[in-house]
Amino acid sequence: MPCDYPHLFSPIIINGRRVRNRIASAPMSHRGEIPRYTRQAQEFFSSIAKGGAGIVAMGEAGVDSRVDICHPYDSHLDHPVILPSLAGAIDAIHLWGALASVELVHSGNRAHPDYIPSDSKIIGPCEMTNLYGAPVIAMDEAMMNETADKYAYAAYMAQYAGIDIINIHLGHGWLLSQFLSNLDNHRTDEYGGSLENRARFPLMVIDRIRQKCGSRMILEVRVSGEEAVDGGLTKEDTVELAKMLDDKVDIIHISAGTFHLTDTACRMFPTVFTPRGCNTHVSEAVKKVCKHAAVAVVGGLNDPDIMEDILAKGKADIVVAARAFLADPDFPKKARTGHADTIVHCMRCSSCNSVGFIPHVPFSSGTLRCSVNPTLGREFETSHHQTPPETVKKVMVAGGGPGGMEAALTAARRGHQVTLFEKSDRLGANLYYADGIPFKSDLVAYRKSIAANVEQAENLEVRLNTPVTAELIKEEKPDVLIAACGAVPVIPPIPGVNLPIVHSVTDLFKKGLKPGKNVVIIGGGQAGCEEALALAAKGHEVTIVEVQPELAREAHFVYWKHLLRVIAGEPHITAMRSTQVKEILDDGVLAAGPDGEEKMLPADTVLIATGMTEDNDMLSEWDKLVPDLRIIGDCEHTARIMEAVRSGYCAGYSID
Repeated sequence: MPCDYPHLFSPIIINGRRVRNRIASAPMSHRGEIPRYTRQAQEFFSSIAKGGAGIVAMGEAGVDSRVDICHPYDSHLDHPVILPSLAGAIDAIHLWGALASVELVHSGNRAHPDYIPSDSKIIGPCEMTNLYGAPVIAMDEAMMNETADKYAYAAYMAQYAGIDIINIHLGHGWLLSQFLSNLDNHRTDEYGGSLENRARFPLMVIDRIRQKCGSRMILEVRVSGEEAVDGGLTKEDTVELAKMLDDKVDIIHISAGTFHLTDTACRMFPTVFTPRGCNTHVSEAVKKVCKHAAVAVVGGLNDPDIMEDILAKGKADIVVAARAFLADPDFPKKARTGHADTIVHCMRCSSCNSVGFIPHVPFSSGTLRCSVNPTLGREFETSHHQTPPETVKKVMVAGGGPGGMEAALTAARRGHQVTLFEKSDRLGANLYYADGIPFKSDLVAYRKSIAANVEQAENLEVRLNTPVTAELIKEEKPDVLIAACGAVPVIPPIPGVNLPIVHSVTDLFKKGLKPGKNVVIIGGGQAGCEEALALAAKGHEVTIVEVQPELAREAHFVYWKHLLRVIAGEPHITAMRSTQVKEILDDGVLAAGPDGEEKMLPADTVLIATGMTEDNDMLSEWDKLVPDLRIIGDCEHTARIMEAVRSGYCAGYSID
């Protein structure tokens, strides 16, 4: 059968090893209760290999647990106690025909004083006080040699365990990146100043690993092609660095950004405001100067069409994805076999990579979560404990939103007979607002993909234009009723809220509302902020009024940081925080700022974006009509897509 993606699924030979296709997973760590490659982690990496990746990378393996711990769940390859679990993870990857890679990192000046021994010193290129307020000492040559040996030892241990690729992290603000970047390296000796000098220690590390592991080990380096901050590494720097690396390594992997400036996380983990394939201009430039090394590129790559285009145009030899695998580990297999429409698309909401973004979030959760993949973090139970139900049951799902679709799919996949009822004429009706917002194309892709899965599922019937009523329940006589009826807008008790100029923000897409030139949005949560950006892009003058001191604080951290930056750079948006709406008038909104001073905000249209509330008044009646009523998503408690999808999965999975 001809493949729709011939470049994506062509093999590549790297240092004598055949990689079955051009798709690699970016280095990711499956956090667990202890810093080891747990059985759950092994299942996680196995799922990516089984899904069709050519290379599966395990992320953030430290090389020196005395001085480089920055995270409570860091794994370190400086003691043989980790060998059995590491070998198990590698075996799990090899089982499905992929090559296994491990990323070696050293925290350097980002080490956390709470996690290293009290008698250890935090090290880096220069003396400084780090982001945790701890002193950092400048490395001398003896420390550099010792650290290079630590890298080599870690690489050798991984090689002994059966690893195929050693990925040496030269980017994102870790130790070797700290030497490469003028943001951290202010040395005046032979390890500072020129790029050649700043690269001296990283090259020492690479040489030491090559000496220890031999010429046949595939060596990969991951670099920040651009640090995206004044004074940081540029594309031109990376091209020059690539020339130094070309005959020393086998893969040069282009990423971007640095942990030293959280705003650059939008390039490290591209959000919806960043173009997909945002680093390909760097990888293309690097590829032009490389005679030996293959060039890999990462950066918002969650669509096989975009990946194919990058390869076809010679912008890279390998495409790398992380969150796309979290959303759907089977996406390569689906693309290769002609089922690309069923790839569950990553929405780039940053839920997965925000939960461990300490110290900018209060805790590291110790696990991965995905807004669209409720099985993430449950790989062991879903791959080994998903037995057929004892009795096939008739399941009725009321509501075709994300939670309802996930519940219906999961119950049907268990083997139950499922009917999904949706009162509107389409699945995912409340997600259609995204069609009018250019930066929400990932949400549109997710909506289409989950609907395609529902429409193609066995044991699952969909009935549109069919609201669930007590009479329908009596007629259908289900064994299980899953209520996924969603939510309705909250209308605050503000004087004037019933005036003709006032509308719910949902009216923009539900009723085709055409707002006037001057728009006031009451409510500066994520929904209000996103609609403000969409309206401003169309030429409206928008004022956001938010009673809290911060906008959109419920958004995931990486997304939130980028959202605030985009809003701050939009000249047609005025954001008023810690501001109370006093009254809505025929020509605008009267609001009081944090100092109590009242101000009139002219408006042709006022949009209410103060949240949603549960639509569940009918449940007390329904509960009497079925032996098993399950309430999920916004119908139970208004939240985000993640909570709706996870509750839907649990409701469908646990029917027995």
